[in-house]
Amino acid sequence: MLIVNAQRTKLTELSWLLDVSESCQPITELRPIGVRYGTVHSGPAVPHPERHPYCEFGTTLQGEVVEFVEREQAKRLPGDLFLAGPGVPHWAQITQYPHQFITIYFLPSVLIEQGPEQDGARMLRRFTAPQALKERLVRPPTDLQQLLLRGFEEIAMEFEHPRFGTEMRLRTILVEMLVRLLRWEQEQVKEVPEGEANVDWQNLSRAMHYLRTHFTESVYARDVASAAGVCQSRLKVMFREALGISWVHFLQGYRVERAAALLNDPRYRVIEAAMAVGFESLSHFNATFRTFMGVSPTTYVKRVRKQGARKETADTLAGTSAADKSQK
Repeated sequence: MLIVNAQRTKLTELSWLLDVSESCQPITELRPIGVRYGTVHSGPAVPHPERHPYCEFGTTLQGEVVEFVEREQAKRLPGDLFLAGPGVPHWAQITQYPHQFITIYFLPSVLIEQGPEQDGARMLRRFTAPQALKERLVRPPTDLQQLLLRGFEEIAMEFEHPRFGTEMRLRTILVEMLVRLLRWEQEQVKEVPEGEANVDWQNLSRAMHYLRTHFTESVYARDVASAAGVCQSRLKVMFREALGISWVHFLQGYRVERAAALLNDPRYRVIEAAMAVGFESLSHFNATFRTFMGVSPTTYVKRVRKQGARKETADTLAGTSAADKSQK
């Protein structure tokens, strides 16, 4: 296994941690996998230092960056893989342009459903176990790089052009990529970081299902614990051990995701979206939304409506152009 040379970040260079904000991707229970990809010609790879309630699996296709994760940093080269679980703060500074990347985000449930007590749990622990940056950044050999690159490209294509079977294909390709990666890691002398396998994934799955089906209601720890079949203290520890975040944080992230989806619909006002997803006050919703999204709900609405207007104008112009050509 090729080891990535990671080092502790100097105290004078840790100021980026103060700017970490929650990042929210267009991921829901029905569509639990999201993809971000593109080419950056100037500026940072990630506009703001971020963390999020998802698992992240990404690769660099072109260019070089310095990856900052918690209190460590390392150079990330083309072909390197990055794995992170929920709640891990990270950022990247591009040192060589252009920077081309593909990043896959997915809910932990995608892997839990693959086998709560077997392979799915082991794959998930590869992301969520406490580990050093040299274990989160993986530099596989060229042949494996090429296999995984084809997987990343196929997932990006499926995500960009959804059709019948897209959700199943996204899950299938992702799991196949992770199986290849973990099998290769097992063949290496270096121990694969999996953490302690002391989480009852069936109980955790029941807790997450309860939160996703009761998010519009007032949710209390005793109810979530009862649904999961554990005591309240175990519920708290269970989320921390498995996902690196609290159950309240998980619930808030899910509520914000649903609210953001509603705000894409011009029929919903901010206060209506807030009440619809379980927030009891507009001030609490505004503060939580800003924490996860980095902007206020009002600013978010202006952006999505503006983007929608631009798309509608572009579609209209394209239709007019096509009509003119047909008349000619």
